Amino acid sequence: MSYTFYSFRDRKEQDEFMWADESYEGLLKSSENRNLHRIFSRFLARPGLKIIEAGCGMGTWVTHLKRMGHDVLGVDYMDSTVQKLKAVDPEFPVQQGDVNDLAFPDSTFDAYVSLGVIEHFQEGPEKALAEAFRILKPGGMAFITVPYLSVFRRLFSHPLRELYFLIRRIRGKPKYFWEYRYTRKELKKAIEQAGFRVVHVDIDDYIPEDNVHHIGLCADFFFLRSSEELWKLNPVGRILLRCGRWISPWFFPSGIHMVAVKE
Repeated sequence: MSYTFYSFRDRKEQDEFMWADESYEGLLKSSENRNLHRIFSRFLARPGLKIIEAGCGMGTWVTHLKRMGHDVLGVDYMDSTVQKLKAVDPEFPVQQGDVNDLAFPDSTFDAYVSLGVIEHFQEGPEKALAEAFRILKPGGMAFITVPYLSVFRRLFSHPLRELYFLIRRIRGKPKYFWEYRYTRKELKKAIEQAGFRVVHVDIDDYIPEDNVHHIGLCADFFFLRSSEELWKLNPVGRILLRCGRWISPWFFPSGIHMVAVKE
């Protein structure tokens, strides 16, 4: 069963906090060794595809996909994010929109990219996945990432977080829904129920050769972060990363990524 992850900030505050100090250039740099590059290079090798990133944030992957030679459009529901991107480049291909109700005809795109988006809907991911299926052409591909409910999170980070929120509740302080975290089986089922066929399952984090950066560990334990750059581990974090990868590559990655086909 998926894990419900709470925040001490409400949705609006959390969204603003996430992007407040992030720059377009900084996020581009921090994404250089992400495993997603290998996935996109494998499945989107033919240039000129019409691609939508639904929930594009600061446009990192819109930029990378454009550099691969694709016709890419980013959609994000936050107007402030759209305006930040337009300030970087007035011609940046981004527009405001709702991923649960996209303003495009059926069978418009060759590929649909959603990286850390569908988990944020408390009612579930069904509407977003149905829209992805609708706007993709037959044979089109969906690239879906959600947070991974790993063994490490089940055993360590989630129990500690639950203790924190128990203390907050005792003090009369609220908690707010932020996201669901999924097992591989749960995400695959949700994607298949939308009509897709899953063709590839992978980790969403940094490549295995990078022993310095890790989203999962940095996100879950602030004391493992280096102050030098985003998602960089301190020496203790690097040791823990090597140990975890020795146990299993799935021991504590940040997310699951699935590639699915509309047939």
